[in-house]
Amino acid sequence: MHIVIRDHILEGDNLDELAACLLRWMPPLVPWMLDLQNEVKEQADEYGSEGKALLAIVKANPDKYKIDYQSKDSPFL
Repeated sequence: MHIVIRDHILEGDNLDELAACLLRWMPPLVPWMLDLQNEVKEQADEYGSEGKALLAIVKANPDKYKIDYQSKDSPFL
């Protein structure tokens, strides 16, 4: 599956792989990506995994983390 957030693509077979793809960007290319990385790291324990944290954060902030495109099997729908 894949998701494009503000012109940047994340790919993986599941939520945790999408989160791992996000966290591999070092240094982040754009400031909002650093914010998203930090939020995912900070909230991973609360949600039980980095993937679940990524899903919750993106869904809760549709203006900040605008989804441009996503695969039809995306859990962000």
